[in-house]
Amino acid sequence: MTLSSGDDATDLPGGRPRSRLGWVLSVVGVVAVAFWFVRNGIALDHPAWVWVVGAVALAAWAVRQGLRDRRGALVTACVMVVVGSVGVVPTDALLLVPVIVGIVGLQASTTVPVWSGVVAALVALVEIAVGATVVHVAPTFVLGTAAGLVLGVLIGFSRRQVRLAADQARRSARDQQRAALLADRSRAARDIHDVLAHSLGGLVLQLDAVEALLEAGRVDEATRRAADARTLAADGLAEARRAVHALREDSGATGVTPDRSAAPTAPSAPGPTRASRPDLPALVAAHRSFGGQVDTRGDLSLADLDAAHRDAVLAATREALSNARRHAPGRPVSLSVIRDGDAVDVVVANPLAAGGHGLVGMRERFAELDAGAGIEAGRCDDEFVVAMHVPVTDVRVDVDGA
Repeated sequence: MTLSSGDDATDLPGGRPRSRLGWVLSVVGVVAVAFWFVRNGIALDHPAWVWVVGAVALAAWAVRQGLRDRRGALVTACVMVVVGSVGVVPTDALLLVPVIVGIVGLQASTTVPVWSGVVAALVALVEIAVGATVVHVAPTFVLGTAAGLVLGVLIGFSRRQVRLAADQARRSARDQQRAALLADRSRAARDIHDVLAHSLGGLVLQLDAVEALLEAGRVDEATRRAADARTLAADGLAEARRAVHALREDSGATGVTPDRSAAPTAPSAPGPTRASRPDLPALVAAHRSFGGQVDTRGDLSLADLDAAHRDAVLAATREALSNARRHAPGRPVSLSVIRDGDAVDVVVANPLAAGGHGLVGMRERFAELDAGAGIEAGRCDDEFVVAMHVPVTDVRVDVDGA
């Protein structure tokens, strides 16, 4: 006989059905107990009330196997305990089986208090003790049934703990997926901001220069500037497409990548592009092509940084230069790369303060790196300074092939 609670089909989140083996074992248990109940009842000539009590308890157990409603499962478990306990003594403890199964179901359920199974066991014990006293059954019989009831409580509590652990694991998995999704969206938002701040901001400057050159009659220079602006727009479009694809849940499955075929081709411009893997010299050249002034110091190759730290430094530097063009147009900007022991400090300073979402994006990028990386941005005297601190990796990065 089996002590399956039959609660697997009704107490699991989402109403998921139990395994086929568990259902079969439960049915076998019901059939076996019913067979011996009928056989012993005929042999011992049970009174009518015992037949009624046994039939109700076994019917509740059988009905429980097909229920998918948690409340119905709990009600049938209570019926098995209360009604079945009345027939334990006259059936020589045969009906103790559905009683224990009901206790297991109550104790294992995560929708009722943890003490529910204990209370059910006490109720059953009281009923059995009263019945044993009426017919003068030996106390050892009551003690034996009490041991069975305690076993049911322990089995139910064990199942309850397993279910709680499974529920917690599912919730943790959902929370992790949600956190990953939010992180992906945050990164996509930063990328889109970079496109707006760098590509579109630079495009405005280029078009302003084209207009000024045309008014001055310098058509050749205006043509070159227009070509640079077209390339900058194409790069910005590719970056925007990449950021949008990052928000799609199926981007990894479909293998979608930013498509540059729709953008018109143009001669290479000094501005950085995704395909050419931008570096600090390219960002400096782009800033100068937009009419900005940059004073550089140190090794701009960032060869000692790994890919993650290098990308974070490049993104923050690009944002700092974009801020300088917007808030301090034509003013000199200083860019310093300082090797300090096992770390590299990159400092960008311009005469006026800057603000907006770009600073938030910078800090978020560095927050995703290890604890040794950090960034600070704020006013220092008459300058706005962006200072980055990143650890040096043991493996040198190929700048051209990074």
